[in-house]
Amino acid sequence: MRTKLLLFLISILPAVAVEIDVHRFTAHYPSVSPEKLGYLITADLLAKWLPNFLKFLFMPLLLIILLSHFGSEFEQGNVLLMFSKPLTRRRYFLGWAAEGLKLSLIFAIGVAVSGTLAMLAHGLEVRGYLISSLALSLSLVGILGIALLRLPLATSRDSGVFLGLGAFVILMLLGEFDYSFIPTAYLEKAISIGGSVSVSYEAVGGLLALSAGLSLVGMELFRRRELRGPEALSLPEFSFSPRGLYGVFLGLSLQSRRFIAFVAFTALMALLNKATFDKYHSLYGPTGVLNALISTLDSVLLPFVVLPLGAVSISSTIENGTVRVLLSKPLGRRDFFLGTLLSDVFAVFIGTAFYAVVLVAYALRLGAPLSKTLELGLVFGSLLLLSLVQYLALGYLLSSFMRGRKALFISLVLAFLLGFAVPIAVIAASNSAGGSFVDALAKNSLPVPSPFLQYAVLATAVSLKKHLPPKSLSEILSYPGNLAMLVIPTVVYLTIAWLKFRKADLR
Repeated sequence: MRTKLLLFLISILPAVAVEIDVHRFTAHYPSVSPEKLGYLITADLLAKWLPNFLKFLFMPLLLIILLSHFGSEFEQGNVLLMFSKPLTRRRYFLGWAAEGLKLSLIFAIGVAVSGTLAMLAHGLEVRGYLISSLALSLSLVGILGIALLRLPLATSRDSGVFLGLGAFVILMLLGEFDYSFIPTAYLEKAISIGGSVSVSYEAVGGLLALSAGLSLVGMELFRRRELRGPEALSLPEFSFSPRGLYGVFLGLSLQSRRFIAFVAFTALMALLNKATFDKYHSLYGPTGVLNALISTLDSVLLPFVVLPLGAVSISSTIENGTVRVLLSKPLGRRDFFLGTLLSDVFAVFIGTAFYAVVLVAYALRLGAPLSKTLELGLVFGSLLLLSLVQYLALGYLLSSFMRGRKALFISLVLAFLLGFAVPIAVIAASNSAGGSFVDALAKNSLPVPSPFLQYAVLATAVSLKKHLPPKSLSEILSYPGNLAMLVIPTVVYLTIAWLKFRKADLR
């Protein structure tokens, strides 16, 4: 019940978007009529705000919450326990489908009602927004079908998280194709905005058909799969020595699902940037490719992977008993915490390096100059690594204070806020300030612990316009405070997480 209430509270974000748009449009067009203002706000909500809310917040939330919850139930043996009662597999599966529909309905009602009430408060026409927001929210039904298809594969909470994140990344890739039944592409095909707003019933029908088909396949897979109880915890035999301890954790990390999943996700996300490189190359040539390299190395999607993985790092080891088994050896809490952190940082490093190498290689393939491309890849790849380590540290902080779905839920919301909502607000405020935009952005961003925003400050200092060659990298050093903001919050988050873990009840 608490999770559903939190989901409903998050779904009122369109009301905030309405207030931002009212202020923005009335400031730029002080004499605009109420009818015109209502049309502008409705169009902006449906074309920009709602698709981003749904794509980058509600979709991953629905996938991860549903799959991780089922995985947790399976891991604890509750699934097998349910089948000891007169309950068929189909009925049990349909119960999870109903749970997913409830979550989707909460999102849809919150999005429609919050935006409608905010527009009514300003005396604006709401019919177009109300119908279209419900049509866009149907994309979550398509997401539910994908979640139900992958449900039989979730055997633990962690595997549910990985499956949800993997489905989210693949959906972002599939969104590049022009098929309206793909949920991420559906957001652009479901409605058209002209003199009025209209809904494409063909797109709606295709999405619902896809969801029904995937759900039926998932139910049949679940009916046929062999259900076994959760495997007993087994750990490799090794001796602890001060010199070899962290090497053990690195070895475990290289074999862990977390490491494999993160490297796979970074490879898929690198593919998402191909269209950006091609576009910049066609418009601006080799100069555009260099600027595209800087732009894509911010990777706004990677935090959606790193933060949840960090958020389950400590809490999952406590819940499944791994930490108690390890601490029964001659091993202290500090060794466990540092070893786990080192293994996760190593996974992030390998994934980030792989991501940067793929982008640099594609930039060179498009004809970017070798020395400049390698220089930009090394510097901005390092900035990306610092950003992701900060997200990982924030995940550790959440994992130390929260367990279960609450930590996952908060991690995804924070990934959205720090990667999208907060930077948009700060950049908009900097645009309206007088003087240099770069200096205003650096000043306004300084107290904000958003790695994406600090990266944007340093990237803008070097690459202010897409058609101009990037400036000297020494420009980055002109904003040492913003560079420090990629490091200082990381230290603070990890210090607090360690202090909490040192005194935590591990039962």
